[in-house]
Amino acid sequence: MGAIAQNGDPGEVRPLPRGFADIELGMGITEVQQRLIDHPDFFYRGEPDVTLLPASQDRVIETGGYTHIRRAFFQFSGNALFTITLLLNPQELDHYGLYTTLVERYGEPTSLSPQLVVWQSDRTRLSLERPLTVRYVDVPVFDRLVDDGRARRSVRELSRRRFLDQF
Repeated sequence: MGAIAQNGDPGEVRPLPRGFADIELGMGITEVQQRLIDHPDFFYRGEPDVTLLPASQDRVIETGGYTHIRRAFFQFSGNALFTITLLLNPQELDHYGLYTTLVERYGEPTSLSPQLVVWQSDRTRLSLERPLTVRYVDVPVFDRLVDDGRARRSVRELSRRRFLDQF
């Protein structure tokens, strides 16, 4: 799992990045919006690109990109960024080239299949998905949301059973 460090020395493993460029998981929506406005790879227009997810009250910023990025999605839980999804331009980049770059930087992946390659730490999950999507996920937030969803399903199932017991 020896990745190449930024200075090019082999054997030093880089920690997984917490985001793309200067946009990191855990940031607030206002800070992400400002960084998107300032970032040369994104065509972000401001509030019209922000959507409120109806069931959860979470927000998503969707924006176009230039050259290498076709579309990007930034999803927030509460006010904290917890996923970044980058749909990359296959005319500018290829899956194998991106895979090779990620292996050189972060070592061998945690899991590998024809459709999905994953690098994961306790805090961050970085995935490369076919055809050409890169996703960053805040692992503790994601796990909490999954647990919350299970709890809601359990309560719903208990309520259903109690209702059926009345017959």
